[in-house]
Amino acid sequence: MKTHSSSLLALTLLALLCGLGVSDVFAQEAGASSVDFPYTGNRTAVWIVAQLHILFAAFILGAPIFVVISEWLGYRKQDPRYDRLAKEVTKVTVILFSMTAVTGGLFIFVLLAAYPQFTTSFINQFYVVFAILYPALFIAETILMYAYLYTWDIWKGEKKGRHIALGVLLNLVCLLILFVINGPTSFMNTPPKAEGVSPQDFIAAATLWDKIANQSWFPLSLHRIDGNVAFGGFIAGMIAAYMYMAAKTKEERAYYDWMGFVAIWIAVGGSLLQPFTGLLLAYEMCDYDFSFCPYMMADQLSMFFEMQGIMIGLLFLGINYYSWLSVKRIEGADNVRMSILTPIVLIALLPVTMWVMNSWWIPDPMSLAFLLPLTLSPFLLGRFIPVTVSARTVIKIGFIVMLISDAVWLTPAGFVATGTDMPDEMKLPEGWDYLSSMPAKLSAILTLVFVTIVNFVLYNRAIKQGTILWGKIDFAAQFVLIFLAFTSTWIMGLMGAVRSLLKKYFHTYSLVSDLSAESFTPTLSYSAGWITAITVFFIAVVTVAALIAIRPSVVPAKEPEGNPVPVPVK
Repeated sequence: MKTHSSSLLALTLLALLCGLGVSDVFAQEAGASSVDFPYTGNRTAVWIVAQLHILFAAFILGAPIFVVISEWLGYRKQDPRYDRLAKEVTKVTVILFSMTAVTGGLFIFVLLAAYPQFTTSFINQFYVVFAILYPALFIAETILMYAYLYTWDIWKGEKKGRHIALGVLLNLVCLLILFVINGPTSFMNTPPKAEGVSPQDFIAAATLWDKIANQSWFPLSLHRIDGNVAFGGFIAGMIAAYMYMAAKTKEERAYYDWMGFVAIWIAVGGSLLQPFTGLLLAYEMCDYDFSFCPYMMADQLSMFFEMQGIMIGLLFLGINYYSWLSVKRIEGADNVRMSILTPIVLIALLPVTMWVMNSWWIPDPMSLAFLLPLTLSPFLLGRFIPVTVSARTVIKIGFIVMLISDAVWLTPAGFVATGTDMPDEMKLPEGWDYLSSMPAKLSAILTLVFVTIVNFVLYNRAIKQGTILWGKIDFAAQFVLIFLAFTSTWIMGLMGAVRSLLKKYFHTYSLVSDLSAESFTPTLSYSAGWITAITVFFIAVVTVAALIAIRPSVVPAKEPEGNPVPVPVK
């Protein structure tokens, strides 16, 4: 009930802040002055609060998908562990729901104080979204989330289907919130335009739907959906790691070992889609204005993308290292073998894909004619080839291939911060420059995804042929789970900064200029410092929420033998 009351208080605060914000906006005069935030400056202050709000919102929008999938699996398999996992993650989600509301209200206040004139025009553009749609959906989400939590023990057994249906309804509302709020968000990067008409005149005549359904709206929504699912899984894996460390019994360690395994593989499912939806988003933004591409890849933000490559490479390496530690705790895993075709394809995939991509761009039929048979051959033809290798050998080879793929992904066109007017001695040697091309980068991404899929197939075979010793995993695996949660959070902060910085010296690209002294692209070191601070704060709050919502089981002390009736009563 304390959690329930605090969340209702947070929701009330958000509603009041929204009301005050809108009323203040319409009360402002054209020459309203902004507040200068000390230490951080206005733009960094807005960034900090906005990024925290996005992280909490991403979790409470992604976790319900993770939760309902788990509950449905538990119902279908009649496995109570899935139901327990879903309920524990829901408890944490409800607590973090309060933080989402509080940071959302704080974001409105900071934005109004830092940029009053821009906020005025922006809320006017999307008044129906901010004053009607978003508050209504937020209230509906609140009601459904608490109903979902408090009917858990009421709707069970034959009524379990009702509870799952309620969870599906909750997810539909969460998705609606995501699509609705992504309209104004994407509008700031790619406001709709038309040939022969000035941007200002076109926007003045545009409908609300025209503004929401801008060119980057749908790809941004897709990218955030699979990103939120992956993010929710990584955070759930971190929670499982904490509880595993705090567990006092073998049964608790076995359960939280299993929880971390399930969470991480659901996260992997979302992560495998992220490179492709991210490329779709980048493609649409570059198609909107081609100047975005060189600005991202070869100019001011090029080092941001170098850092992105490092972090995503570490993320995939961490995932596969966890897979390696998981296989080690399976009895009989040494007997699991795969066709010799598997390591051959792992080794050949990167160079073959780079050659194909330089000749025919995916999804050109010729590129698919080469790549599909290559990638499917271990699964379709492997059974007909008698020569096999052990699962451990396949994992080791895959790990080396991932390291090489990461190196290709990180290879720059030259060794300066930007690619403009590079002297020859700072460029890659002739004959090696293809490693910095986009076909090479896409080939590296495809190889990382393929290696992860192979490890997943291998792990499933190991499970079927061996016995998992839950709770016996190497203790280092728990630190890997925490590392994956931290890394995924950090990447979200980094790429959020990149998407925002693409507007250059505009609040809304090509429409509303930012003429303040802070209208510049910050250095990677400055941005990385704040991203790290935001990530540490977020992880700390989630940790506290997990410790409050989920308490490890404590074995009760054994009562002394004898008559339990007090002596005076005798």
